[in-house]
Amino acid sequence: MHGFFDTIVDRRGTDSLKWDKLKERYGDADLLPFWVADMDFRVMPQLAEAIAARAAHPSYGYSFASKEYYQNFIDWNSARNQYDILREEILSVPGVVCASAFIIHALVSPGGKVMFCSPVYTPFYSVTKEQGRQVVTSSLRINNGRYEMDWADIEAKLAGGVELLILSNPHNPIGRVWSREELKKLGDLCLRYGVIVFSDDIHSDLIMPGSTYTPLPVLSEAIKNNTVLAMAPSKTFNIAGLNSSYLVIANPTLRKKVHKALQSFHLDINLFGLKAAEAAYGAGAQWVGELTDYLLKNAQTVVRFCAEHLPRVKTFVPEGTYLMWLDFSDYRLPQAALMQKLQAEAKVALNDGSHYGPEGIGFARLNIGTSREMLLQGLAQIASAFASVN
Repeated sequence: MHGFFDTIVDRRGTDSLKWDKLKERYGDADLLPFWVADMDFRVMPQLAEAIAARAAHPSYGYSFASKEYYQNFIDWNSARNQYDILREEILSVPGVVCASAFIIHALVSPGGKVMFCSPVYTPFYSVTKEQGRQVVTSSLRINNGRYEMDWADIEAKLAGGVELLILSNPHNPIGRVWSREELKKLGDLCLRYGVIVFSDDIHSDLIMPGSTYTPLPVLSEAIKNNTVLAMAPSKTFNIAGLNSSYLVIANPTLRKKVHKALQSFHLDINLFGLKAAEAAYGAGAQWVGELTDYLLKNAQTVVRFCAEHLPRVKTFVPEGTYLMWLDFSDYRLPQAALMQKLQAEAKVALNDGSHYGPEGIGFARLNIGTSREMLLQGLAQIASAFASVN
């Protein structure tokens, strides 16, 4: 598939959130978008063919998930992650964010505490508050350029009445793929203090060479039975618009509670979301391997470019995801001024680091899921804008 990911796809005029909402979100339609987490690449050919074949049939009535929808997902995790999932453990949901709302609703008492490590994916904050629960955060610490969990702080807060811990693995926005040892320690702490874990593993297929993803439930039977895990083909195969995700819940009591919450809102997956997930997990292994190789080269390109042309910007190759966490703090700009400079002068749309928690002040999130040509153009525009900053 040489050149597949270098092909520039014009997404304007397709109701693309990333491209067609720039004016509404940033006040300027003439920006290069490196913000919301979807990719600019064409979808995997086999996936497009499966959707086209289903669309060619002139009936779009009520549908259900096929055996292959479940089995392909099960086989995918068995082969890639040595994670054996039973069919009865799986619940289908439209998306991981909406699933998090149902999980909090089902498993956390009104006004109860939900904890996560920050900086972290913005909807963790908003969904928790929207459900009338309390947000508790533990700040990740940078040690030799690498984010780590603050174990003493985590344990103290878990002991303070937290009911649910939300884990991001790989972690958005910092790109950490948590090690087996870190996950085991976290899982055991949650067991000790009676805290259920919701593990958002939506980026878990996008692991850079040299890193290893571990699903939390494989670590022990006790941890498995204390975990609600979310996965989806949406980030991996760039099909977020088709709304198809999976929850894996081994514990029948937890599964029954979450299923009851889902049923009460009568949610279903549309037939194209079902067919897309089935095709993606059935035929996507080689394509994902080529994608992650391309993303690794994109990440290395960013690191090299910054070293040569933006030496005051600290960054690193993420262990997973197609998101890079850029540290602009050496410029000592107020956060609003930093984001304004990126937008008004560099003419790029990045995510504001402060939206991921106060630990993100001085940072911005860069989406590298695009062609290398566009990525280099955006980096050049950033370098030009910051060339005169003292």
